[in-house]
Amino acid sequence: MISVSTDLSEVIKIYQKDKKLGIQTDNSYLANMILQDYIPNSTFSPIENIKNSRMGLEQISTHLTNIMLQNFTALKKQDITDLRNYLQYLFLELMNNVADHAHSPIGGYTMAQYYPKEKKIQFVVADRGVAFLENIQLNFNDIKNEEEAIFKALKKGVTSTKQLIYNQPKNAGFGLYAMFEILKMTGGRFVIISNDTLIRYENEKYTTTKLQTPWKGVVVAFEFFEMNINYTMDEFSRNFLWKLDEDDDDFF
Repeated sequence: MISVSTDLSEVIKIYQKDKKLGIQTDNSYLANMILQDYIPNSTFSPIENIKNSRMGLEQISTHLTNIMLQNFTALKKQDITDLRNYLQYLFLELMNNVADHAHSPIGGYTMAQYYPKEKKIQFVVADRGVAFLENIQLNFNDIKNEEEAIFKALKKGVTSTKQLIYNQPKNAGFGLYAMFEILKMTGGRFVIISNDTLIRYENEKYTTTKLQTPWKGVVVAFEFFEMNINYTMDEFSRNFLWKLDEDDDDFF
């Protein structure tokens, strides 16, 4: 995937919980991340459990963000504010997707890690739920496979929720779309796994791989480069999220 360390430890941890397995490893790095008590002031966060509810997700997002920000001691105050807002948004949106759509019997698991040499943050969230296709087909019957479902979910305003407020979906469908736009803007990369399909985005290109051993559920991992932030979070929202496209519906 993007980087073996964070992704692999996350996948091992959630597989362990799902299958109720013990883990033994000679790899000290993985053992420290998966098996040992969390060490404060580390470059990585503890592995956090996402329940099938939005309760507590903001606190987890804040905790992960604070751990990551402790590594950016040389940034100016405004840059720290911008970075905090972006990380809070990215972390929270992806965790909300797990809580709202995964239907995972053990919830989801998430962690983040900072890489000092590259000055990048990697975040991964994994679940053992129903994945993209089953969710997307609730509203889009023409979607036939996981690859189509992932690309559909990355579009602006697409959601699989059936809950309505004022005849509009409760979830506005900006979560994955916003993640993609932020990562494009900052030169980031991501990997999405949904059951038997892996989609990777890097260097402004997508690649799709069919997995010989499918993963039951979803894994999303991304890399975010702080140095490439060109907008405050408010500017990003105005320019990319709330700006009407030509084919957007006018509800007013």
